[in-house]
Amino acid sequence: MQRAFVIRPFGTKKDTAGTGIDFEQIHTKLIGPALKKAGFEGGTTGEIVEAGNIHEDIFALIIEAELVICDITLHNANVFYELGIRHALRKKHSVVIKGTPATDNPPFDIVTDRYLQYELADPAAAVSALTETIRATLASNRPTDSPVFKMLSDLHEVDAAAIDTIPTDFGEDVTRARAAESAGWLRLLASEVEGLRFQRPALKLVGNALWQLKDYEGARRTWESVRIADPDDLAANLALPNIFERLYRKDEKPELLEQSNLAIARVLSSEKITAAQHAEANALKARNLKTLWRLDFQGGVDLGTRRRRAAGSRSLMETYEAYCNAYYGDLNHYWSELGALQQGTAALDLSSEDTWQDAFDNEDNAAACKSKLKRQVDALQSLVSVSIDAALSKLTSSDLDYVWAKISAADLMFLVEARPNRIVQAYRDAIPVNAHFAWDAAKGQLQLFAQLGIKSDLANEIIRTIDARMTRPMKAEESKLLHQVVFAGHRVDEAGRKKPRFPAEREHNACDLIRKKLTKARDTGVQIQVLASAAPGSDILCHEVCRELSIDSTICLPMPQDDFARLSFSDLDSWRSRFLALARSRKVVWLSDQPGVPRWLSRPNANAWERGNRWVLEMARASGADKITLIALWDGRSTGDAPGGTAHMIGLARDAGNIDIEVIDSSSLLT
Repeated sequence: MQRAFVIRPFGTKKDTAGTGIDFEQIHTKLIGPALKKAGFEGGTTGEIVEAGNIHEDIFALIIEAELVICDITLHNANVFYELGIRHALRKKHSVVIKGTPATDNPPFDIVTDRYLQYELADPAAAVSALTETIRATLASNRPTDSPVFKMLSDLHEVDAAAIDTIPTDFGEDVTRARAAESAGWLRLLASEVEGLRFQRPALKLVGNALWQLKDYEGARRTWESVRIADPDDLAANLALPNIFERLYRKDEKPELLEQSNLAIARVLSSEKITAAQHAEANALKARNLKTLWRLDFQGGVDLGTRRRRAAGSRSLMETYEAYCNAYYGDLNHYWSELGALQQGTAALDLSSEDTWQDAFDNEDNAAACKSKLKRQVDALQSLVSVSIDAALSKLTSSDLDYVWAKISAADLMFLVEARPNRIVQAYRDAIPVNAHFAWDAAKGQLQLFAQLGIKSDLANEIIRTIDARMTRPMKAEESKLLHQVVFAGHRVDEAGRKKPRFPAEREHNACDLIRKKLTKARDTGVQIQVLASAAPGSDILCHEVCRELSIDSTICLPMPQDDFARLSFSDLDSWRSRFLALARSRKVVWLSDQPGVPRWLSRPNANAWERGNRWVLEMARASGADKITLIALWDGRSTGDAPGGTAHMIGLARDAGNIDIEVIDSSSLLT
């Protein structure tokens, strides 16, 4: 959802005649409803007072917001100061409103500007007018609505995308989630920043992390959120082509590759694009052609068939020429240059196949192309070496691009170096033992050469060597989880509960009901895994049944284990002991490193237990399982005793839309 910022007085303020005006009611009856109808999420400085540095937050919001609404009914210094910042830094999308009757007149320097009037006695009557004004402002072709930019036409507005002040603790949470390789955790963070001041840069940070974890669907949703807020955001439009291409490889749906090409076209049509971004976009276009070319020969069961199909495809040379065109756009763009060399090397090797002739109109054209290709490949070998060396000279080992430049140097050695051991060592030096995503990308090109019989022994030796030295093996497709089960259920009744729900003496009955459901899930013959918290009662029974049935289960806590035990068990010593025993035999993960919600999430109604429920469901949805089931021991009431209970989890699962829900009727425990 797009973001708006409202500049206005707070509470009830008096005009110069002493008349009190309730600006909270004006926001509630006029501004808020109009923003909602126009499709905006919006707030005022009141929502960020607790966030720390109020001035930094306000300034960032004023600049970042797609829309600013400013109420100039009174002579309020803060209001005019903040409006001045907006007018000085952003050209468009500022809407000025004024209540009437009021004795304060607008200052002379904005009195000539257009503003919307509303009746102080009935602000709700102007909702439709303000909604239309917002829509007209966003759709307007006027170059500016700022008096500053009207007078200083050569002034450049600030790039809102450059305002990326992300709270330190949020960045740390993303780092922890990335290190834990938890796509579900990252998806939760992406959902939680919606409507926050730093939403857009935060989504970019999360989107990159999801991409590195190969959660392409989660990355797509995250980057699409950025692009919806700003269709011209270059970072989003450069990220999405890669994501759609990977999704296309997985599902082979033509529309996915077309979506990748459309995102590339958006980048190429941008007025803000740099030469490097232009080259990168064209290189992505070439990569999409390469993906189609690989499909031409992928079905070949033997090497000879694959080579003949690859050589006879017109996409082979089309891809090479596309990489060359990308490189010609920026001679410093070593990635597109290396792509051209890799594709040219493959094409030159495949030109020995009889089917090479089939991709050309006649033999003369085929021969001429082969001769030209040989000259170009020879030249590219030297040029790529110079470009990569130049890039590495500007980088340090702490730079994000350093690993990619080192891998590119190793990729070049694979093509030109004669000593195999030297090449293997170059890959060992280039790829850190925990850089699984980077290795996966490099490995794909080596596998391509191996499939086509181009230095296949060397390619396979490199793959075996690097696979063996990684800190953990890459997840194999055959080990994919097929059925993810989430469990939620009521706590055991505390002593003296007025209306029983889960009496302690009915524990064995509850255990039998849970066992029956889990046994049914286990006996379907597919791999299952259970996610559940560990509150005293149903949750602990679930993990104990899983242990009994040899079902893999993970204890998911919204906070560190010690804090959870302190807050959840109180004087329930026997349940605490059972929890600690489970924690010694089951995998335990926790969401937050503190008992409450993180500071960056300080907002009304934020609750650690409800956050834990959302996290568990996101982990299930990000698991890649073919089926997700929520099993819930539930009394059927839509509201529970406290936030974050079973009713809340049921509501989340229903809203998700792709989760099977199986309810164990807890009322049976009372009969």
